[in-house]
This record gives sequence, structure tokens and C-alpha cells, in this order.
Amino acid sequence: HSNCRESEKPEKQRECFKVCDWHYDLFQWEVSEWGTCVLASFTANEVKQRTSECVTAQHGLQHRKVHCVQKSNKTIVADEICEFFTPPPTTDQACLIPCPQDCVVSEFSSWSVCTKGCGKILQHRTRAVIAPPLYGGSDCPNLTETRVCNFNISCSVGEDEYKYSLKIGPWSHCRLPHQNEVRLSGRTMLDFSANSEEKSIKLYVDSYPHHQIHHHRLKPWDIEIGYQTRQVRCTRSDGKNAMLSLCMQENAPMTFRSCVMPKDCETSDWSPWSACSKTCQSGNLSPGYRTRTRNIKHIAIGSGKECPPQEEKEACNLEGEHLPPCPRYMWKTTEWSDCQISPLLGQQDHQNSNHTALCGGGIQAREVYCMQNISETDGHKSKE
Repeated sequence: HSNCRESEKPEKQRECFKVCDWHYDLFQWEVSEWGTCVLASFTANEVKQRTSECVTAQHGLQHRKVHCVQKSNKTIVADEICEFFTPPPTTDQACLIPCPQDCVVSEFSSWSVCTKGCGKILQHRTRAVIAPPLYGGSDCPNLTETRVCNFNISCSVGEDEYKYSLKIGPWSHCRLPHQNEVRLSGRTMLDFSANSEEKSIKLYVDSYPHHQIHHHRLKPWDIEIGYQTRQVRCTRSDGKNAMLSLCMQENAPMTFRSCVMPKDCETSDWSPWSACSKTCQSGNLSPGYRTRTRNIKHIAIGSGKECPPQEEKEACNLEGEHLPPCPRYMWKTTEWSDCQISPLLGQQDHQNSNHTALCGGGIQAREVYCMQNISETDGHKSKE
């Protein structure tokens, strides 16, 4: 069997059920409640015969579940048992859906009073939903409307009523402190070195000036802590900047945070190419392939460049004309045997039972074997 794929091997045994007449009193069809009536899809001919306007109702379809169950405990069994005595109940039936009902709204109220003031003054009016949409009817329209009052009094300088909005910019790239910042506060760095005698994370501060810190001193797994900044500002409706206090009632968003300095993923060199997967001619015209791999030395840190693919494939033996023909193997099976009840009986039951009258659950078996197809030279005939 090693020449055939084990994952494609057919099963050798399966459960079965041998039905007898007295089973009629043990099993029955059980049906669920009818489901919701859903709109039926019309065929091309039906569309031509129907008008687009719905007069009284639309044609729909309801579905229900049907199972064969054991009467004593309602256990679901194979439908073939109940079908031996009676045909299954219908699972679908036609139904009617009322015509779509669009949303119904009231008339708009009167416009609100225009308040006194300078600049653009707005007034509004509203309406209410009388009946919501049903059965696929159109949605409700807008329930409010606004407009600018007819009069427009110019405001004196400084009296304009502005709207204020908070603008938050993106975080900058993670960077190390400058020389002056290092001299004042030092540079924080985490050591994840595999060579460290202690496996705990070390946090230390390097207070050397920045031009004396060389990256070759760092081990590949060392993690450096940098910082990011972003801009937070308050703007008026005319586009000018304003004090942050005019945009916020509570604390302002952060403008500074620590971050992990990014380091790109590091990989080894590519391995040699493997042998070609296609070593013989077959009916499949697709080429073979060969692969090569590489290992990850160090994963990416922070926002560093992620690791590239660790495997690469390329086609090989594209034509395959000079390759020997491939042997072909496939699984073959015999027909299923009759449903055998005896394997489920004990030794004593074998002696006292008439096997021809046995009913209930059993096992069917068949032979499964792997066989080679030998193709003729002309390619038109094959034999086993």
C-alpha cells in the first residue's frame, strides 16, 4: 500500500442497519415547526408572466427539518430506517408574504424660531415615523431638516462664534535621544542576550556621549529603547490654531512615549537546491519543482522589517521528454458485503440466535487494495 496515498484510502468498514418489520413500532418521522416564509426566487419564465407591482401578496417558501428518530428516546437514526416503512414528509411548502410596505412618516413640523445673534443662524424642523417599513419596503427618509435663517448679521471683530476641533497627528518614527538628551538622562537599553548568565531582563543606562556609542557593541538580541512624538493641536473652524484648553475638558492626549528601536529580521544564506520533485513522465503536464530554504537567525524587533519567506520554489524538468514513464497506482475496492449483525453479538448469542432473523445495527465490510495501472505504449489502453 506504500505506493498509494494513505490519505485517499477508502474505508474498509461502515455501520449499517438491517430493518425488520417489527421496527415499525420503534421508529417514526419527526418534523420541526415550519420556518419563516422567505421570498422565493423566480425563474426566467415566471418573471415574464408576473407584473412588477405587488397586488395582494408575494410567493414565498417555508422549510422544516425532517429526521427519523427512535420513539423511546428521540435519538436521530438513519433516514433509511423510516423510509423502509413510509416516505419522508415534505420539507418545503409554498407560502404567501404580504406586499412590501414602505415607511410612512408624518408631515414636517414648523421651522424653529431663528435666534438673535450674528453670523450664520440655523433653524430646523422634524417629522416622526408613523409606520416602519415591512416585508422589504423602502427605508424611512431623513426625519430632520436644517436651513440657514434668511437674515445674516455680520459680527464685529472678535465676536465670531467658532467651533473647535482637536487634531492629533501620527506618531513619529522611533529614534534614540540626541547627544544632549543622552548626557542628561542616559540611554535605556534592554539586554536579551542569549549568552547572558542570568536569564532575567537587564535594564541599564548608558551615559556615554552619543558619538561614543557604537552599534557594533550591541549583541543581536539587545533591545534599545527610544522615543516617539506626535503633534496635538486645537484648531478653530476658520483653520487657525487655538489654545488646547478650548478643545478639551480633560487631560490632553500623550505627545511623547517610549518605543522599541526597530531591528530587521536576519536570516542565513540559502541552502543548496533540492532534487527535482518530477523524476518521471506522467499524464500531468505540470513541471516539477525544487526548493531551497534558509533559517531565521534573529526575528524582527519593534517595527523592523519582517522576516522574508524561508522557502523558495522554482520549476524544473519543464518538458520531461527524456524522463522515464511514471508508474500509476490507485485504490480499488470490492462491493460492500451485506449488513452483518453477528459481529456485534456475544459468544452465547451466536449459539442461541437464528442469524437470518437478526435485525438492527451491524457492519458492512469490503476489501481495499492498491493496484498499479500499466499503460500500453500507444497510450490508448491500460490494464491492471
